[in-house]
Amino acid sequence: MMNTVLSFRERLRQINHQVLATTIPDMADEMSKTTHRLRAEYGDISRGIVNQQGIAVAVIDYLKTQQLPTYRDTKYVCFGVTSSYGMPLRKVIEHDTLFPKLLDQVAGLQNEPRKFRRCYQGLLKGYLRYPGLQSDHAVGRSNWLALRDFLAQHCKLLRKQKPVMEWAQALYEHRNLLGDEPCKPYGKALLTGDMSIVEELKNRLGIDDDTWVMNELVLSHIQAATALKDDDFKLQVMPLVQLMEKHPLLITRGLALLLKRYEACLDRTEHHTLRDAVLREWKSPWMEANKPLWHAQVGETATEMVSLWLKKRTIRDFFELLQTDGQADRQRMEFWLNYAEAIEEFWLALGTFSFDSQQADYKRIRSQMEGRCMRLGGGTQNHDNAFLMKIGNYVFIEFGKRNNACHIFQSDNLPFKQGQSSVMGTSAGLKNISHPGWRKKLSHFEGWQQDFREFLRIAANAVPNKNVTSPDNKTPHTWASTRSSVSKTKPKPEIQNTLLNIEQLQSICSSFNLHIDDHRDKGGALWVRASSTHQISNVLKNMGFRFHDGRGWWLA
Repeated sequence: MMNTVLSFRERLRQINHQVLATTIPDMADEMSKTTHRLRAEYGDISRGIVNQQGIAVAVIDYLKTQQLPTYRDTKYVCFGVTSSYGMPLRKVIEHDTLFPKLLDQVAGLQNEPRKFRRCYQGLLKGYLRYPGLQSDHAVGRSNWLALRDFLAQHCKLLRKQKPVMEWAQALYEHRNLLGDEPCKPYGKALLTGDMSIVEELKNRLGIDDDTWVMNELVLSHIQAATALKDDDFKLQVMPLVQLMEKHPLLITRGLALLLKRYEACLDRTEHHTLRDAVLREWKSPWMEANKPLWHAQVGETATEMVSLWLKKRTIRDFFELLQTDGQADRQRMEFWLNYAEAIEEFWLALGTFSFDSQQADYKRIRSQMEGRCMRLGGGTQNHDNAFLMKIGNYVFIEFGKRNNACHIFQSDNLPFKQGQSSVMGTSAGLKNISHPGWRKKLSHFEGWQQDFREFLRIAANAVPNKNVTSPDNKTPHTWASTRSSVSKTKPKPEIQNTLLNIEQLQSICSSFNLHIDDHRDKGGALWVRASSTHQISNVLKNMGFRFHDGRGWWLA
């Protein structure tokens, strides 16, 4: 018995020795090829059909014959559904009859899970790539929405098919991509800097950087930011603008969202990054040709907010950068900044140096003042500049060189015509006191601010910006005192809160020395230059007027 056991043990030892001595073949390459083949066929959606020529032939034949004779043709057309083929170039998704017919053909494959899954995979890739949310092609957009409904309808069914594909499971988990707000669920995570969702969508669903999904992810990030409180939202504006600059196709939508939210903030202090970005994209809101775009994107209120930012920047540019001696004129700058809301229009007249300079700041100023920038002529004007502001019925002209008075003209009788390329900065032009439209010259002597404030208040019915306090440093000049005393002697009629016609309104406004601007014949509004707390305010409200800070009451 022992001999038998020993003999069996020896035989096992010999067999083991032979097996271990035999070289095991390297199957790594073969296993890798098999893995890739299985992923391409079943699990990895990022890999499609590599036979691009076959896809092209199938799509062109379908566009020509309108027939899908084999499953192979149907599969290839699904993978090429959003690509352009033929002469002229056409896309199946933008065909009004062939695309619905393709969906019907695929729906008929539901009893053959493998074939249905493969076609579904091709359609899904097309859905993610075609810019249906922004497409101007009516049929293409309509078919894309139909495709979205088709994919959503069969998403759950696809997950039940065995074996369950990884990409099908991922699509079910992210089935929000097949809805109206596809990326909204990701906004809060992106807001915290969590970018894991981006990597997951790329890895599990094969979503590339050039798909609409990436743009929608950025928009969801922005929308999540707009839901924050004011202070938290403002902290997000700069990084979001920088993010949008990497996605030029959505910058218009993104900027509109940010501007509308910023306009809703209690504190709408100028945001330099947001201002510069929107001016680069939409140009100046002062240009008549640009206003329709501004109003269409963000509405009138947000447009006026940016206009005010631009006014303040222009004032700073003039009194800081465009000064002849290179020294900022802080007093004049701060004074006119306080009246930025009252300024209705701007023009610049630039001397030769400023007009021709290629320095970045000068080029920027000329660009943002396009259509409102003239060349300033005159023997000594090479290094001088002029700043023209329309307030009420007057245009105030300040010069860069110190010791120049501010000349005031009637806005409807100026020494230049809007749109002309040059104007003289001398007594033959902007300093022409003999011109029929010239009204006054205000000098910048000590305490000059009080004289300017009095003229602005009485003649132009303009007051400093909201929440700006103007110090009363000096006793008003004789002109202001006389004008003020005269106005006090006029009897004020009793104000009744009833509807009035325009003639009655003009009579009452005249008794209160209130100015009326009627631009309705030019498509504008009727303006009454009065404060929100004036005695006449209730009458204006009853007539349908609305109040605009710094400008008065208006009626369309």
